Amino acid sequence: MNKKNRLRLIHLANFNSTNIGNGALIDGLENTVESDFPVPVEWLRESWDNYTFGFIDFDQTFVDKVNVSDGLIIGGAVTFNGRDYNQRTGTRFELPFELWSQITKPMVFYGLSYRHWEGQTYHHLDKLKMTIEKILEAPNMMLTLRNDGTRKWLLKMTGIESDEIFDVPDPALFVRPDLDVEYPEFVEGVKNVIIAFNDEDSIHRFNEHRSKSNKLILSRDHVVKSLVTAMERLTEDYSINFILVPHYFDDYKMMTTFLEQIRPQLAHQQMVSTGLCRVKDTGYFYGRYARADLAISMRVHSMSPCIGLGTPMVAYTTQNRMTEFMDGIELEDIYVNAFLPNSDDKLFQCARYMLNNGDDLRIRLAGTRSKLRANSKKIHDKIYGFLSS
Repeated sequence: MNKKNRLRLIHLANFNSTNIGNGALIDGLENTVESDFPVPVEWLRESWDNYTFGFIDFDQTFVDKVNVSDGLIIGGAVTFNGRDYNQRTGTRFELPFELWSQITKPMVFYGLSYRHWEGQTYHHLDKLKMTIEKILEAPNMMLTLRNDGTRKWLLKMTGIESDEIFDVPDPALFVRPDLDVEYPEFVEGVKNVIIAFNDEDSIHRFNEHRSKSNKLILSRDHVVKSLVTAMERLTEDYSINFILVPHYFDDYKMMTTFLEQIRPQLAHQQMVSTGLCRVKDTGYFYGRYARADLAISMRVHSMSPCIGLGTPMVAYTTQNRMTEFMDGIELEDIYVNAFLPNSDDKLFQCARYMLNNGDDLRIRLAGTRSKLRANSKKIHDKIYGFLSS
């Protein structure tokens, strides 16, 4: 076992991102690992996005950095998306396979996830399969996937299944909010309801299609119209202050569509919008969620932090990995499929229940968080043993 009284670990993650979900992943991972490891951790933070956009190359310099540390943690972002980065940016962003064998220290791929749509081309699928095979063959590499259906998706795409692939709870569940900040967008004496939109990959997410049973309507217009209807109905029963919370630039497009359809009086008197935050301001950003009476969450990293913070939430879902995650943790009754023909009524009824039963929901979510935290502790014990062997 490692005799050191601390571990110096490189954490490769999107530290320069303005998509705050990356901040939740980073903070939750570092928070829980620090708590679970029996020795202190010194983080050597490396910005993955600098490599993605070609400011730095994955080369011998990177290999040397890893080899003078105690190990490498590759943070659990959406890693499997099939984009043709080489064509889009003209840069290499991957560590060439010929350098893999030169890394002598342990490498942990932590909670990797996917965002890939039915019918979408997955570029470099051969490289994906080769990469997973090399990770599983290497004695100094460990692969863990986020518990959102990524294992099932990876099996479908590559045919690879292994007992050496481990599932880990989304680390964003354990983000640390700043609880000592006053937020001027909140209003005393009314219900403060956060709405987190999601317009990423819009062309694939909202591809127009009707199923044979005519039950699903995959349409962006339908999703937004249903959201508008449900929120307007809520204001008939409650005094509400709506806080529109974009997580990334894509969300502004859907916010604009929403505001074009909502009653002008609501937008003028009962709504306010926040702005984006950088990773360094993660605690500040999620402090809002900790104070909210309800969140309508279309984003994964609006949904999972709510669960961890105990914030009553309705996941308004437009992708399978959200529903896979919720089904897997037995919260299938607090999400609404946004593509259902009656999604407006279902969303209204679910949101209304949350507002009427907030205390019960907080207790239930605390129990869910406790179970997931115990699961992450088990994985961290395994990771510590791996890093220390």
